[in-house]
Amino acid sequence: AAAAQPVAMDSGAPSVASVATAGCACPLAQVPANVWKDLLRRPFRKRHPIIFWGLILLLAVGIGLFGAALGSNGLMGGKRMALVSVSGPIMNVESTLEWIRKVERDPTVAGVLLRVDSPGGGAAASQELYNALTALAQKKPVAVSMGSLAASGGLMVSMAGTRVFANASTVTGSIGVRMDIPQLQGLMGKIGVGQETITTAPFKDAGSYMRPLNPDQREYFKKVLDDMHQQFVDIVAQGRHMEHARAAALASGKIFTGREAVQQGLVDELGGQETALAWLSAVCEAQEIIREQADSWPQTLLMLDEA
Repeated sequence: AAAAQPVAMDSGAPSVASVATAGCACPLAQVPANVWKDLLRRPFRKRHPIIFWGLILLLAVGIGLFGAALGSNGLMGGKRMALVSVSGPIMNVESTLEWIRKVERDPTVAGVLLRVDSPGGGAAASQELYNALTALAQKKPVAVSMGSLAASGGLMVSMAGTRVFANASTVTGSIGVRMDIPQLQGLMGKIGVGQETITTAPFKDAGSYMRPLNPDQREYFKKVLDDMHQQFVDIVAQGRHMEHARAAALASGKIFTGREAVQQGLVDELGGQETALAWLSAVCEAQEIIREQADSWPQTLLMLDEA
């Protein structure tokens, strides 16, 4: 700093050497010594490693205990139940299957409420739901709540439940398989429209809407339906833990009320959704239930009273 001061000459002007020295002075030289000492000081974790890592360990333990406390209160990661809904005709079930897979993988979900309100649908689609729900029921209890209608495929998916509930007037049953083949040849003839079909095999166009079934085709389709029917009977027998012959006797295509279904062994207990939810809550020791949203994020549906 002293070197940066110009030296007076006899003429009253600073010397050239003094000006050059002032212009080349390093800015770091202006930093006080105590600041340099603090900047170059070793970090705390190196000067006191035991204390530093001990504090880190205590912090981690504290966070873990806090998270566990929140989880036990159901605020973060606590036990809860999930709602799976099967409503309307069972056709495209991909979104429901995806939700079932998420519920199965979620460790916070302790049980599932399956709400069924369906007249049935495709045989394969119903089997897909049944298989997915059966796999889920092997890991978590599934309470089935039948709504107004749980027939045919709706009954099939219900067979995966751990315990099945139905209202007294619920329409269920209808164990069987059907195939509809429209016949339009009369109408087409009236308006002057026809159709010719060329096939490479005799059964390739079996079931055409332009001509009735011949005896061979009818027998062919009957065997297909019989196989599907036996699969349905097997599902009922397995799901309800009943003899195959008894399940086959119930598979006449008849519908049953919920009260009749209890008597026949297709349903465990009469009761609505609240009854099924109360049973599931007691088994799972959980109070919160979540359901799927359109954006695939679960949403709290309701909380049961602690009482």
